[in-house]
Amino acid sequence: MGASYIMVGANWCDKCRQAKNILEKKGVWDLVTYIDFDGQEGKGLADKYGAEHIPFYISDGHLISSTIEFVHLLQEASLTNAFGDDVEGS
Repeated sequence: MGASYIMVGANWCDKCRQAKNILEKKGVWDLVTYIDFDGQEGKGLADKYGAEHIPFYISDGHLISSTIEFVHLLQEASLTNAFGDDVEGS
């Protein structure tokens, strides 16, 4: 089973919309499960992981607060999906 990538954000949040736009432009949005912060699940994740700001991200049970770090993880996952574990070639 592959890694899980979650973004918690809200429609009213400018930074969340910007982050989603970046993920779409980088071609990795389809790897993301989006959860609305204003819902019970979003608030529960914020409490569980101690997130104080949105957007925040969760990858395999680890809190990621940096959009740049999250994009990097997703791009790496995208390459791994396309080429397998040997992304550098033989």
